[in-house]
Amino acid sequence: MGIRTSFTWRERLILGRGKLRRLYLGLLRPGYVKASLARRVGQCDRTGVCCHLMYTCPLLDTKSNPVRCSIHEIKPLSCRLFPIDERDLKDRDIVSPDTPCGYSFIPLEEFRRRRDASEGGN
Repeated sequence: MGIRTSFTWRERLILGRGKLRRLYLGLLRPGYVKASLARRVGQCDRTGVCCHLMYTCPLLDTKSNPVRCSIHEIKPLSCRLFPIDERDLKDRDIVSPDTPCGYSFIPLEEFRRRRDASEGGN
């Protein structure tokens, strides 16, 4: 697993903006988060890449295989929600473009078609 530790200023700016965006969304936009997470499919592959956005989380247990959060039961909201939407996956890919995330998102239009079809079928 190739995790980058050196970033350009532009990449640092993108990653920093992503951290602030996730904090904002998690605290102040719960409706957006809920709607976006409804489109999320897949599962966490426990690569730990999301724990390396901008800096390595000091609570990441890298000695276990696979890596794990040492405070998994009480980890912060922004960690529990990650990834909130496709932008988070783009941020994650800056850190490790060759290690795919286990999560993806159903495109919004397709999600709406599926939702409308299931509501119409009831």
